[in-house]
Amino acid sequence: MTVTFRPLVALGLSAALALPLAVQAAEPEDAIDYRQSALSVMAWQLGPMGDMAQGDIEYDAEEFATRANNLAAVAHLPWEGFMEGTLQGDDHDAETDALAKIADDWEGFEEKQETFKQEAATLAQMVEDGEEFNALRRQVGAVGNSCKGCHDDFRAE
Repeated sequence: MTVTFRPLVALGLSAALALPLAVQAAEPEDAIDYRQSALSVMAWQLGPMGDMAQGDIEYDAEEFATRANNLAAVAHLPWEGFMEGTLQGDDHDAETDALAKIADDWEGFEEKQETFKQEAATLAQMVEDGEEFNALRRQVGAVGNSCKGCHDDFRAE
């Protein structure tokens, strides 16, 4: 059986090594669509938790937990779509609110990404740990503030 798996392992490794090349070869419009879709998925998860935290809808612990875990699971997705040639003023025909400032301050942009991912992971962990709703509400605020911090610095109004 080992012989059977070796070609599969080699094929898998070849595909994994080729993936970064495929991502870099993406058209700007495709990368923008991808990241906007991933950000929409994140908003879909965060929105109801924010509504619960603000008292706009009734708190549902199971729903909250599902959404917190989903958000943490997808928090890493959109960032690969912020590639060269996909920002405002990069001579593509796609609409984007992503400012060219991202390219000028990539390190700051990455810090904002990491903050968001950490806040989302903390929220999911707090749910798993059985934290009380008031603590979860505050953490939802921290997640939302991490979104706002990036939007304030790197997104057109």
